Amino acid sequence: MKRTALAALLLAPSLASAQAGATCPALNDADLAWTQRNGDDYTLCYLELPSAIATGKGLGVYLGARSFKPDKKARAEKGTVGTQVVTWYKKATVNDARPYSRETTIVLPGEKPKSKVRVYVWIDAATQSQLDEAFALAKKLSVK
Repeated sequence: MKRTALAALLLAPSLASAQAGATCPALNDADLAWTQRNGDDYTLCYLELPSAIATGKGLGVYLGARSFKPDKKARAEKGTVGTQVVTWYKKATVNDARPYSRETTIVLPGEKPKSKVRVYVWIDAATQSQLDEAFALAKKLSVK
């Protein structure tokens, strides 16, 4: 419980401004860089896997108000995004082209009991090694 509260406190300041064009989470590796796109009420961040540049495989983060609901029947494994423990779910892909893709959501506390700020994190991976690489990147996310 304490760990989740700490993660929420670390993530909340940046995510609270997601609707006003927040920046992507900090990365603990100077060789990596997000591709960022800001909308009216969201920020999308995408990071290609270093081993699979230009193949469309990587890690993405959505910061905003839209709600995403992973298929609870598709539960895959426990993991972490930054310091927060999450449950990863198998993500459906067209023609099952990326069978190792995963997704999870993080709901942060806000001014209201049910925060309007949502964090959706996804991984596009076609192999177990790409999934492992993306899991390692997800653990390194740092939002300040």
